[in-house]
Amino acid sequence: MTKEMKITMMSRWNVTCGISAHAELVGREWVKRHDLTVFAPTLESATDWHHNPIECEGEEFVIRGYEQPEALGKTGWVDERLWKGDYDVLVVQGLALLPIPALLEIFPKVGAKKVLVWHEGILPLYEDFYKLNFDAIVCFDSRFRNMLIRKYPEEKIHIIPFPCRPLAKVKGDSAKKSARDELNIPQDKNILFSFGKQPQFEYEDFLWLANELKERYDLKYFILRSYGDLPPEKKFLEVRRGRPEYEEIYKYLYASDIFLLPKSGTKNIVVSSTVCQCLGALTPIVAPDVRHVEQMDKEIVKYKNRSELKAKVIRLIEEEGFKKEVLRHAERYVRENSAEKIANEFISLFEDII
Repeated sequence: MTKEMKITMMSRWNVTCGISAHAELVGREWVKRHDLTVFAPTLESATDWHHNPIECEGEEFVIRGYEQPEALGKTGWVDERLWKGDYDVLVVQGLALLPIPALLEIFPKVGAKKVLVWHEGILPLYEDFYKLNFDAIVCFDSRFRNMLIRKYPEEKIHIIPFPCRPLAKVKGDSAKKSARDELNIPQDKNILFSFGKQPQFEYEDFLWLANELKERYDLKYFILRSYGDLPPEKKFLEVRRGRPEYEEIYKYLYASDIFLLPKSGTKNIVVSSTVCQCLGALTPIVAPDVRHVEQMDKEIVKYKNRSELKAKVIRLIEEEGFKKEVLRHAERYVRENSAEKIANEFISLFEDII
């Protein structure tokens, strides 16, 4: 039986993606059995195009305890409770978004073991980034590890995969019907769905796809978007505005036949937190074959061009066996990388270094 630990985590919290997604998924598991304190940035400093901060109501373990700097290297500030507190492990997430000069000053005062969870897709050029002494560095897969050994001792680097949200508690036709009723989505149509605030060009393949298939199938393409422009609505397209939390997004996924994930290419190493958070809804995910999903295999459907996109979506609609095979792999992936399992892997690592 694992003894209770006192864990302090320094990370973004209650924002819409990436670093916060990882922190919340493992953090909500830790808090069930351990004494967790989260140092999160002030809401005023945590806003950027990629993240929407949300106030943490009713989460007594969250302290708005540091200022997120506007640029790498800005001094910023950190609440003194970070170095005056009595705890076993300090977990740092998203170092590039933290006030590194302030951390360099206070790190020697922190008596706990220190673990860095690496989120950056490249090695930052800012040399002070590497002056913080961590007892362990956690990354998500071998791509990150191969990059990190250029800056950190190999024995300090550990691979722990990005966690997944839990599998759907209800699924199948009854879940789809109920979700469509709640969301005012037609029961008799093939529903394609996307969400997010990516640039408009990342939706162009899917808008083309829906236009191509609108005569072959009675379909509707729903896009849930917090802000930003999209083409005018057409008969097959409905754009809804909103910034829901994942419980609401899961309703849209339950209601949908296919989830179209908008992503563009990047040279950076990256993991799609969106995929990890949405696989558990057991709605087939279709995504361009870019670096965000290069570590995924049969759990999602990847395409290289529009012709392949169209052919594979037609298979998902018409071939029940193909759809079931994709979802079987998705379900296995979620079980193997559940937030509970990943959180326990971190606890095992903490026990090894304390």
